[in-house]
Amino acid sequence: MHCEPIKSQFGARVTGLGPVIDLTEAEFLELRHAFELYSVLVLPDQPMDDNQQIAFSERFGPLERTISSNPAGGTAFARQSNIDIKTGQAIPPDDHRMMYQKANMLWHADSTFKATQSLCSILSAREVPEEGGATEFASTCSVYERLSKSEQAELGHLEVKHDIIYSRQIVGFEFTQKQREEMPPVRHPLVQTNPVTGRKSLLIGAHAKCIVGWPFEKGRALLDRLESMAIEPDNTFSHSWKTGDLIVWDNRSALHRATPYDTVKYRRLMQRTTVSLAVNS
Repeated sequence: MHCEPIKSQFGARVTGLGPVIDLTEAEFLELRHAFELYSVLVLPDQPMDDNQQIAFSERFGPLERTISSNPAGGTAFARQSNIDIKTGQAIPPDDHRMMYQKANMLWHADSTFKATQSLCSILSAREVPEEGGATEFASTCSVYERLSKSEQAELGHLEVKHDIIYSRQIVGFEFTQKQREEMPPVRHPLVQTNPVTGRKSLLIGAHAKCIVGWPFEKGRALLDRLESMAIEPDNTFSHSWKTGDLIVWDNRSALHRATPYDTVKYRRLMQRTTVSLAVNS
């Protein structure tokens, strides 16, 4: 296995492996170690079907089920697509399913709005547009490490309220009352510590609504400043997808966002599995 770093200590292109669905235990442990070191692993030419993706993902830990408002709600998949799951036809741009996915273009970490955080997400490219539709990534480890020691100490005592209702409202999507009741706000420590490497990171992004115990505007100012630091060009990279690409990223230490593509002209199907921290794997 060869890891070619994309940014210093953040992101790596992994080559030299056979199909990841057939990795030996030793090979998987080497891949898992690279995941802890780089936060984002890009694995080209790794086509897989749904069952294979589930089997590979479960080697990292137990899988989440997606919330009811996702186009594949209640399954192991968070479907990122403009293709109707039942008919195979394109979904109109003004359909509520496309409006829901619009928030994917905000910088975020997956599942921070859930009581149990996620370890990682695994995204498989099944159909990709000829242009557009890239995914961008940003490190929050580097943000923490650029702060002063005094600010690091202050942030270490803070909790953040995460709320998907808040983040979806940013793009004009509204949940039903029943859906809102399914997803009450949750609290998580702002500073996260990787138990393998000891590196600290920040749990921020679109779902991060406010700082617990702080006036709303003061908390928003801090969260906005930290996110601005995270998404500086020197701290981010963009991946242009090819069919069969696979990316694994750490939701404790990386933000990501989708970028636009022509949803009328092109088809796009990305299948995402999300590994829970319910059992620390």
